[in-house]
Amino acid sequence: MTSSTFRGIVTLFLVLATLGCGGSGLDGEYAGRIGDKMEVSLVFSDDGQVELRGYWPEPLNGSYEKASLRGEAVDALVFWGPEEKKFKLRVMYAKDDDKLEILGIHSRTIGPGARYVSTESESSFSPNNPVLYKVQALDD
Repeated sequence: MTSSTFRGIVTLFLVLATLGCGGSGLDGEYAGRIGDKMEVSLVFSDDGQVELRGYWPEPLNGSYEKASLRGEAVDALVFWGPEEKKFKLRVMYAKDDDKLEILGIHSRTIGPGARYVSTESESSFSPNNPVLYKVQALDD
């Protein structure tokens, strides 16, 4: 293998690794209300992981994915439920300045043939979608 081929492979690997890290372009913490859950927050870490607090009795860990909502491509965060109650929770959102508009929340059990179903009632998204606002650090 020539050195230029090797450099090309290494460069490609680095580009793909960078694109695979996170992907959400979000950092810090966003907080607000979703339906009857008064204190929900999403905490984004530097390693591309995100933690969902206040929506489920215990924090859920997840990561960024692309999803489809009503036939449109949207950004989503996918969280895994605890080992004793395996499920996936998908939070679809749109970023706008320092806030996240929640477009939909779906969940599904783990297993063959399982499909995502809406987790929140229609009233949670009426008349406006829920919004989580960026929490500003004290030193900002």
